[in-house]
Amino acid sequence: MHKKATIIAVGALLLSAVLAADAAIIGERNWADSVYAYTSNIQNYGGTLMSPSTEFWLTGPSSADANGNNYAWDPGDPDYVAGWRSSAPGEYIIMQWNMGIPDLAGDDLTIRLYSGPLASANVLASVDGVDFTKIGTIGGGTSGYLRDAAFDFSGLFSGDVHFVKVERVADGTQSAMFFDSFAGVVPEPTALALLSLGVAAVIGRRNRR
Repeated sequence: MHKKATIIAVGALLLSAVLAADAAIIGERNWADSVYAYTSNIQNYGGTLMSPSTEFWLTGPSSADANGNNYAWDPGDPDYVAGWRSSAPGEYIIMQWNMGIPDLAGDDLTIRLYSGPLASANVLASVDGVDFTKIGTIGGGTSGYLRDAAFDFSGLFSGDVHFVKVERVADGTQSAMFFDSFAGVVPEPTALALLSLGVAAVIGRRNRR
């Protein structure tokens, strides 16, 4: 009985460590952990400039649509987005993941955003945060209406992606773009699932003795 309790306790500690390391894995998605870099004019829709205390606008799950109707300008919707207005050329944001995003079958990255109808941006990804490769583009949309832009890594990278960059292309009237969240796929089975199975197997073997 003492050995079983010890195994369970050790398993709980290991699971806690994995959860702490991969805290951004929520709802079977690997959400961005931090904002790695951004230009000086990055702001929310209301005009508040991004700072270290407001980087949460872009990390973790989507948070700009309180009532879930895919429209971010309803009363009560928090202004938890970040991006650029119509007259701010050369803007970019780089997001970072602690646990890299693997290249699986189908789409590997989903960016939730809204934009003006004439907006456009390039999307690039990197394993190391130094060398970036373009994986696609984002075009214009309907202002205030959230949508998902999905991207497939398509064998472009030798390892898991840890950095994603969005950089402005269009500039001028109705070209603003604001981002709500950045989500990568999670490998199956995840390290957490494997660890859980391993702990359960050890307990099972102990019980059969």
